[in-house]
Amino acid sequence: MKKMKKILSILLVLLLVFSIVACGSKKKEDDAKKDDAKKDDAAEESSEEPASKDSEESSKGEVVLFVSAAGALDDRAFNSACWLGIQDFCGETGKTYAYYQPTEDTVEAQMVICDTAVKAGAKFIVISADQFKLSAVEMQESYPDVTFIIYDSIPTTAEGEEIIADNLKSILFKEQEVGFLAGYAAVQDGYTKLGFVGGMPVPAVVRFGYGFAKGVDRAAEDLNVDGVELMYSYFGNFEATPDNQARCASWYQNGTEVIFAAAGPAGASAFKAAEDNDGVVIGVDSDQSAESETVISSAMKDLRNLTYKALKEWDEGTFKGGVVETYGSAEGGVALPMETSKWKNFSQEDYDALYERLAKDEDGIASSIPSNTDYDDPSQIPLERTKITYVQ
Repeated sequence: MKKMKKILSILLVLLLVFSIVACGSKKKEDDAKKDDAKKDDAAEESSEEPASKDSEESSKGEVVLFVSAAGALDDRAFNSACWLGIQDFCGETGKTYAYYQPTEDTVEAQMVICDTAVKAGAKFIVISADQFKLSAVEMQESYPDVTFIIYDSIPTTAEGEEIIADNLKSILFKEQEVGFLAGYAAVQDGYTKLGFVGGMPVPAVVRFGYGFAKGVDRAAEDLNVDGVELMYSYFGNFEATPDNQARCASWYQNGTEVIFAAAGPAGASAFKAAEDNDGVVIGVDSDQSAESETVISSAMKDLRNLTYKALKEWDEGTFKGGVVETYGSAEGGVALPMETSKWKNFSQEDYDALYERLAKDEDGIASSIPSNTDYDDPSQIPLERTKITYVQ
């Protein structure tokens, strides 16, 4: 009898343990089903076609940067400089920020990201590319309570009419002047076989190239240098590709010593070609000296500071829209970063003197530099001491 009671006690304990395990397993199974359901719901939400290729930070933002489909946020050049200006301001004020990039550079796709950004709380939008000039007309009119700045362009209708609303400011640069500085410095430094590659022939890139050509020629004339040659071309895109690298490599292999690459992310193709072929590069938009040992200088625009300044004015209630502001040497809006430049013969003193001549337009030196609208292509630029070869 005692043995029978002992057996029954053991069976009861085992039954209780089994019940606890079974209940626990059922709870885990139920929890797992709930988790799976949540994942399925999330998957359904994320399977919707995204309106933009936006950053991890960019679902909501009071301050927003629009990057063209042809560009990249981390281009280490133009967009990166604008982004740093936004981060400076938002880090100081605590405002949220984001960036959006359309799937293609069409008015429809660009308006999708604008609508998305405004619905998510955007109050100030920085438009970083000429590719937005058509959609910017609609953006400023559709969202009068949102403040905009657009770089390197003016909102323009399909018929060619420029329209700037009171809630938008257009900021342009005299890229031809800093291109001139880079070209002049390169020749004074001893280079006689030079190249220019642009991403696409948008106005700002064309101004960089025309200014570079004029600077090369003016230096050759002032310094009585013969045999100066300039290769000139556009990649047709702003991407770092094997084809773009091969083009630059072929130039270096055929005698080009230095290439000015005004090509955004595609500049990386020039850097790699220079590294592989014992060449050097002049960067663009930002100080690109950290991108490659081959970068001897950069044709800079004051994007970071001007972005911060516009945001600060907006925050303080002093922002003035409906205007076009243009920055060149006279305004301190363009420069070569002499502290990080690797010139051998072109000194700080040489730079300061040349910059002052440009800023004051002494002897018409600045006004003689062609802009993007002056010629149909670079082969038409009148050059006295430079042979230019335009590769289409």
